Amino acid sequence: MKNLALIFSLFITTLMFSQQQGTVAGTILDKELNNEPLLFANINIKNTPTTVQTNFHGNFEIHDINPGNYTLVVSYLGYETIEVPIIIEENKTTQIINGLETKKINLQDIARLQRVSEEPAYITANSEQSSRK
Repeated sequence: MKNLALIFSLFITTLMFSQQQGTVAGTILDKELNNEPLLFANINIKNTPTTVQTNFHGNFEIHDINPGNYTLVVSYLGYETIEVPIIIEENKTTQIINGLETKKINLQDIARLQRVSEEPAYITANSEQSSRK
């Protein structure tokens, strides 16, 4: 009976470790500052809860990804968000090197924001009274 339990546990352990998964790793650069590393940029695999941030050297790694086609969403406050299609293969590391550009703001957008802020704001309050019988 002990041998059967041992064989069964080895079989289950082998199945758990036989799942073939891949990794994506890369570097995110700041295109506006001569390709300096972009610290703490957000990296997300689209339509999944997986999110990481770049380190002090602009590097990131995401492990244990099932093989397939994915889209990486790279974002950083004040920069344009980019989407990078990737292919994850079994037991391989997909390398990404990409850069972000700063967001462009035109003067018409700023003028529109100023006009909205100059309009008077009206506050109304509704109070509900409950009647007791």
